Amino acid sequence: MLEICAFHLEDCYDAVRAGAERLEICQDYEAGGIGPPKEWIFALKHSVHVPLVAMIRPRPGNFCYSKEEWQTMHERAIEYKNAGAHSLVFGGLSRKNRLDIPSSSNLIQSIGLPCVLHRAFDSLEDPFQGVEDAISAGFIRILTGWGSKDLHTLRAIKNLAGSRIEILPGGGIRSSNVSPYLKLGFKQIHSSGITGPSLRMNSSEVLGLSQAMKSSM
Repeated sequence: MLEICAFHLEDCYDAVRAGAERLEICQDYEAGGIGPPKEWIFALKHSVHVPLVAMIRPRPGNFCYSKEEWQTMHERAIEYKNAGAHSLVFGGLSRKNRLDIPSSSNLIQSIGLPCVLHRAFDSLEDPFQGVEDAISAGFIRILTGWGSKDLHTLRAIKNLAGSRIEILPGGGIRSSNVSPYLKLGFKQIHSSGITGPSLRMNSSEVLGLSQAMKSSM
């Protein structure tokens, strides 16, 4: 399963044509991704046939949110669900740098869509406790860039998660460096497919990633 994170509506369409099997939809690459317009979700729902994962992130910066920001995230989640999102991706941390389990769980339970913990996970002091907290909150999957820092830690995270929660590696993965992740047994990969200064998705790169994953099966 190749998931492409796209920051422009046009890139979403190009990514699917190049082989993306799931889309994470957001905008503003330089801010690390924030929530997209709900109109993008609606348009994609009626024109592509891959799962759509909508990002809920109300602003750039840290992942410690106020009650008002959590309320905004809840409102956005409803909008994305109504527009046709298949799942949501978000993350919020407590002042003690732990996953905000109560707020996360409340959003997940109230929306009723599968939810993914995004790379706020990588800001946690203890990623292993983070796995347990993500499971407790009700997330189905964790997106993490730990592999770009330490493949041994990523493997340990994967082993700890087991079948309880999916681990989705990301963080600078391209066709040129995807092999170690596939050798670790990962069946799904996350990438922006961006390779040049334009900060736009490169269709040839997405095709290369798709081919590399298929040849490893």
